[in-house]
Amino acid sequence: MPFTLEQFEILAEKTLLFLFVLKKDGKIFTFNNRCEVLFPFNKDQIKGKQITDYIIDEDISLFKSSVSRLSEKNPLTVETFRFPTIQNGVLALKFDLTLHNNLIYAAGIDTTEEYKEHRALITISKLTKTGAWYFNPKNKEMYWSKGCYAIKDLDPNTPMTRGLGASFYPKESRERVENYLNTLIKTKEPYEYTEKIITGKGNQKWVKVVAQPVIYKNEVVYVNGTIADVTDRHDYIEKLKYNEETKHLALKGIQSGLFDHLIEKNEVFYSSDFKKMLGLPPDQDYVPEEKFRTMIHPDDVDTAFARHKENLKKPGNHYHNHYRLKHFKNGYRHYEVHGYRRKNQKGETIRMVGNLIDVHQKKINEKTIQDNKSKLQAMVNNGMDYIILLNVQGKILLADEDSIKIIKRDYNVDPMKTSCLFIDVMPINYKSTFAHSFNEALKGNTVRKEIERNTHVGTNQWLETKYIPILDDQSNVNTVLITFRDITEEKLAQLVIKEAQIREQELDDLKSNILSNFSHEIRTPLNGIITISKLLQDEDDNEERNKLIDYLDESKNRLLDTLNTLASYSEIESIQKNLSYSQIDVNYVVETSYRNYIHLAKTKNLDYRIELDESCPESIVDENLFKTALDNIIHNALKYTNKGSVQIKINTKRSKKNIYIYIIDTGIGIDKKNYEKIFDPFIQESIGLSRKYEGTGIGLSLSRRYIEVLGGKIKVKSKLNKGTEFLIIIPKSL
Repeated sequence: MPFTLEQFEILAEKTLLFLFVLKKDGKIFTFNNRCEVLFPFNKDQIKGKQITDYIIDEDISLFKSSVSRLSEKNPLTVETFRFPTIQNGVLALKFDLTLHNNLIYAAGIDTTEEYKEHRALITISKLTKTGAWYFNPKNKEMYWSKGCYAIKDLDPNTPMTRGLGASFYPKESRERVENYLNTLIKTKEPYEYTEKIITGKGNQKWVKVVAQPVIYKNEVVYVNGTIADVTDRHDYIEKLKYNEETKHLALKGIQSGLFDHLIEKNEVFYSSDFKKMLGLPPDQDYVPEEKFRTMIHPDDVDTAFARHKENLKKPGNHYHNHYRLKHFKNGYRHYEVHGYRRKNQKGETIRMVGNLIDVHQKKINEKTIQDNKSKLQAMVNNGMDYIILLNVQGKILLADEDSIKIIKRDYNVDPMKTSCLFIDVMPINYKSTFAHSFNEALKGNTVRKEIERNTHVGTNQWLETKYIPILDDQSNVNTVLITFRDITEEKLAQLVIKEAQIREQELDDLKSNILSNFSHEIRTPLNGIITISKLLQDEDDNEERNKLIDYLDESKNRLLDTLNTLASYSEIESIQKNLSYSQIDVNYVVETSYRNYIHLAKTKNLDYRIELDESCPESIVDENLFKTALDNIIHNALKYTNKGSVQIKINTKRSKKNIYIYIIDTGIGIDKKNYEKIFDPFIQESIGLSRKYEGTGIGLSLSRRYIEVLGGKIKVKSKLNKGTEFLIIIPKSL
């Protein structure tokens, strides 16, 4: 039966829809109260005005175009218009425009958030040079967004095929790229790769492609993907690699420490190698210039600072100085300083970055360097943390001080006083590696190895070893220089990076689960509300309308439950601070929760029973918090049980201190590997397109948090397809 005028007016004012009746020329005839937020004037001042007076300028032509398309043959159109408001900013409303008896009936819903997301995605796509694509393995349909065409310098009107998409890759990589998609369809595993392409205009670019399968009945039915222009990033990384290699070569073989001298602030920052060389504390970031002066040998102070002042004033940017510095163990050592000066507009040096180079061994062995220049020069130029110079028989000719100390300590031999083979003063497990590398060096080949050793203090140390053949005038190998560089920090950094990548992947997975569940739980009831609202507008039969209203109420309650659960989870900290403890009869509270779900059990024809404890146990807890946790678990058991039984038991015989509450069902059960996951917020055992049961996945997480706040525990035992047993343990009143 048709609406009465009174019924229509009630519906118009109670709905969340924005309802207008417009004349054909766009003048406002009437509207419901929901629309008042769109207007800055009194309701009576709006009627008779053009609705385009309140739509943003960009959408006026769109409105006029939409209205002009309405006719008796085509009486309906759908379009989105934006309204500027004082309190809510710009609102985007999606309208159904219907022409009837020369009047336009407009029913709109608020799509502001979807509009913002849409605009944000477009903006991100432009800023990050990305595009979206999909592929249908069934009909071979390939779709590209405008961003994809832009990246590949192609006309957006060009029909897209898989073959055309692959044609932008060089021939040597084309087969590999096409195999990524074939493998995904076969294995159902997502992929990503970075490859070079040649665009439609002949430009070379680097792109990163990510693809994700959509699976239905264990078969890939759709592939969603993105493509991003990462040319700038790729070029930057290549440049960075080149710079790092240059830096490595520049510092290669030099016992050096980096420093950064901020002259205006009178502060000097040191690298870890610098601190190690001077015996400075590792946690000391900088040393004032005055303190650094006290570290210089008294005989060198005046001349060193005279050279320092001359360096700061002279043309150019290079800085060079030399002096002896006090070492915390070995007295004074000779150092050279090489730096680069930054100047201000007045030509004054304001900052200097450079190297402090240990040349102590060079100074002490100057005469030896002259006698055997080629050998000792190689030692200086290739100096690392440890240095050993061997003759072709493997005897030690020269070694750095640290290496000599280690050999003395571990083998009671001074290789500078007693002739010995290097292979005789090294750990047994290094001997085979050494023999092979040494023989390769004797053939004229430079060999690099990485080894791990235990230091005398029990720590692990990674060393990069290098065997360098040194040639005489006839280009024959006459000595072999072996250097050892401590790469322990690099190895540890690699482990940290790997762990960070694993953690990042875990966070990405968690974020995906949260977004998937949250979107589903909000959109499903919201879509129901929107759909039923539209059906109510056209339904004349009173009985059908009542059914639709019941469905609408169910969707509304589900949405409110979801939001309330989310709110409860976010307010857990506040709840902990405002607990209201009281002594409760556990039998009574549990039976109250049991009765709340009798109707649900009856609708599913389940054997629903409760077994109380004859001792009538009592506990001091926050009753509301305890009952909420209990309700969640009972409801969860009923939801996942389609046949059989759900039993609730209270038992105190097992313990004098605790009360045990069992909720046992014969439902779908839980895979053992997912026991912990079910207590994680936003995560369900069934996720995404394969979900069979509704819920945010927060209920069980809240239940455990609540019970733990009350000093109790929740345990779970389950068998897949057999059923689940939840055990709540709370303390008795003593």
